[in-house]
Amino acid sequence: MNTQYFYSQEQALFLPPEQLGGKAANLARLSREGLPVPRWWVLSTEAFALLLDSNQLSASIEARLAQVGTDSAAIDALAVQIQQQVLAAQLPAVLREQIAQALAGQDEVYFAVRSSVLGEDAQGASFAGQMDSYLFQQGLAAIEQSLLQVAASAFNARALHYRLSKGIALTEIRAAVIIQEMVEGEVSGVMFTAHPITGSRRHALISAAWGVGEGIVGGLCNTDEYSVGLFDDQIELQLADKDIAVRFDRAGGRGTLECEVDQAQRQARALSDRQVLQLRDQGQRIATLLRFPQDIEWTLRGEQFYILQTRPITRLPAPSQPTGQRLVFDNSNIQESYCGVTTPLTFSFANRAYATVYEQTMRVIGVSEGQIQAHRDMLDNMLGLIHGRVYYNINNWYRGLLLLPSFKTNKADLERMMGLTDPVDLIQDQQLSLSAKLAKLPQVLRALYQLSRGFRRMDGLVGEFRQMFAEAYRSVPREQLHCLSVGELIEQARRLDRELLQRWTSPIINDFYVMMMNGRVHRCLVAAGCEQAEVLQNNLLSGEDGIESTEPTKLLLRMCAYVRTQPALQSLVEQADNASLLGRIQVWDPSFYAQCQNYIELYGDRTMGELKLESITLRQDPSFLFAILKNYLSRPDLTPQTLAANEARYRQQAEQQAFAAIAKRLGGRALRTFKKHLGKLRDAIRNRENMRLARTRMFGLYRELFLEIGQQLAMDQVLAQPRDIFYLSIDELYALNDGRAVQTELQSLVSARQAEFAGYQAQDLPHHFCTWGMVYRHNAYLYPHAPVVQVEGDIRGIGCYPGIVEEKVRLIFSPEDELSLNGQILCTMRTDPGWAPLFPTAGGILVERGSTLSHSAVVARELGIPAIVGIPGITALLQNGERVRMDGAAGTIERLDQPAASQSPVSQPEPEAAHA
Repeated sequence: MNTQYFYSQEQALFLPPEQLGGKAANLARLSREGLPVPRWWVLSTEAFALLLDSNQLSASIEARLAQVGTDSAAIDALAVQIQQQVLAAQLPAVLREQIAQALAGQDEVYFAVRSSVLGEDAQGASFAGQMDSYLFQQGLAAIEQSLLQVAASAFNARALHYRLSKGIALTEIRAAVIIQEMVEGEVSGVMFTAHPITGSRRHALISAAWGVGEGIVGGLCNTDEYSVGLFDDQIELQLADKDIAVRFDRAGGRGTLECEVDQAQRQARALSDRQVLQLRDQGQRIATLLRFPQDIEWTLRGEQFYILQTRPITRLPAPSQPTGQRLVFDNSNIQESYCGVTTPLTFSFANRAYATVYEQTMRVIGVSEGQIQAHRDMLDNMLGLIHGRVYYNINNWYRGLLLLPSFKTNKADLERMMGLTDPVDLIQDQQLSLSAKLAKLPQVLRALYQLSRGFRRMDGLVGEFRQMFAEAYRSVPREQLHCLSVGELIEQARRLDRELLQRWTSPIINDFYVMMMNGRVHRCLVAAGCEQAEVLQNNLLSGEDGIESTEPTKLLLRMCAYVRTQPALQSLVEQADNASLLGRIQVWDPSFYAQCQNYIELYGDRTMGELKLESITLRQDPSFLFAILKNYLSRPDLTPQTLAANEARYRQQAEQQAFAAIAKRLGGRALRTFKKHLGKLRDAIRNRENMRLARTRMFGLYRELFLEIGQQLAMDQVLAQPRDIFYLSIDELYALNDGRAVQTELQSLVSARQAEFAGYQAQDLPHHFCTWGMVYRHNAYLYPHAPVVQVEGDIRGIGCYPGIVEEKVRLIFSPEDELSLNGQILCTMRTDPGWAPLFPTAGGILVERGSTLSHSAVVARELGIPAIVGIPGITALLQNGERVRMDGAAGTIERLDQPAASQSPVSQPEPEAAHA
């Protein structure tokens, strides 16, 4: 029995793609569904192999293709040689016989002969235009010659280079050949069922020209462009001057030629609206059938559209128009805690902590379990991680505020507390009907009652919280962690989850209290007509006693006082290398060594980036401690007494100004209310800063647990290094312990993440941007405000503490930078409480990010240091050693070393357009 090589379309419907090649396999799908495809036959991939084998070409071609490498010139030369050999080959008799038998009686019919290479017209590689096609072929001799030409084109230089570009081997090339009845269309073209220019999957693009399709796909003809909605009938037309058409070469009897188009037709529409919609529907049907956007070649004869071939669209650009849900990300506040690139372990831990804490808070304010579960997506997405940077998902923070009464007021207060320089109105206060208001009333009353109750009991709640924290903190056997197994260490972490994270409601209620009291104080100052109400409010909050954020600084100053009484010790501290100092001090001065160890025990977790688990604290490396001590020792005038000298004066002046303005404008009753609210705000800020030290210590406990897990996994050769642990997520660690991990070979996962996150280090993201749809797809993360130019001297931020300073700028971004300040102005991107020990030796403080309630502002006021925060682009604008004049009251910075005419970019709002 002879092997069959040539198949009719009916027979081809049941052949596997390996025999048909990509293009014929797609035609089979269309034919099976009854779509209008011109009749066709296919010479299978086995016939291609037979052609090469019977002419003793297979082994030679395979060997030469395997050895050619990637040199372009060598590939071009080899392609010419192989094509010449294939064209000179003899078509096997069995193939000629089967073709003649199948096409018997069709001598007058014209055919198109096209390639169908295995892998062609696939989702990853279209091979569009890489092989040759031959139109209007008539008679067996012409068809046989075209078969050889199409087979040879599988080895042309274009096709070989394309394979290399797609990572497809040059060897084992297999091709089928399609013979299809030729339809001489009056109009032909290409239809993309997703828009290849705009990237929209809701619009098709149809290109149409006079004549047959060869002129369009070959780029010879100008085409009308019809952009048509897939789900509506909107059509946008770009009419072309269609001066050239490709038509049947009647004089030659085969093939095509270029023809000039009649003047009357050149500007005429190739397709009517009705035809566009009819073709659109056919395209939709094909895309739905194949479940993928399609690139379709078609032709129109009379009123009948014919589908000549279809292939998947292999690539679309990013959509030019936003689609999907709009999200707003902002790190104006959270960047203080998670500055720069943050590792997966830290982010996953922080994200889980936020979800846990705010779920408990919702319960405290009386939100029902049903409502909590309905807000599960909100709780799980309070944060975002974009290119390694941590952001607030502002949509979900606003959604949370909707659970509280007076959304508009709370929204403004939250924005002020978080330092949002770009407030948005994604979610509006709900305008409820009377019945809806009555239905919501119980929830509102519960929230009001629970919050009011919590506010009244705030001092007691803070005391209970600190006692609870102290007990949980002492329960962790920090000195014996190396004696515990990995499973026991994870259980310790989970116990902290239960005993600390799930009982962290008091700090959150206090944060609400800070937000509300800060808003009330601010609104009263504005109502009283106080000039520079923001600055005045900052001064009112200065000089507060009992803030633990400043205690490390005061303890260090006392340690410096001791060192100054010991000249030899002072010389050692000032001259010795920081890395070796602790060991040398242990031998040199045991008393001071004990003071250092006491400081590390009390504040060893307080460091720059202290909430990032990967940060190296004083417990792992005490060098930063001695860098600060050297800084302080260079300033003999720096004592706890000198720091406190100006605080009371600024605070007293602010009180006199504010109290007088309120009494005059609003009356005595308003003044009494204001004093009450101001006192509550001061207490709330003090409580917030003190409880945040507990948060720092809690993160320190988790850090030591995870580092020990890393040590043991590295010892077991599961990880290459102990610190690789920071490139796993908290859920992955817990899953490894529980037996539900989806990947247990960890080092390859860690290595991939390390490479990805290392790439993020060189990228710079704005503090605020919007995304649409899937966050990590087709979004450019651009700041949605265009830069404009302002004249020099108008660099402005938020004044946090008064004072005019003229000094050089010292740019500091990490503990590895030069930390010696000696009265210079500290300028940095962001700060957290771990920066506080640096502040006393600074003449002034400039912080690019932050608000009046951020840690840097609070500590600067407490220490009486002129400070300005929220200064866009300041770290990129100023240079190390440059002299500036800063006014901490007005919030202005003047560059003294720059020409008066120099200019600097700042940002001004314009309509948001951050999508790409």
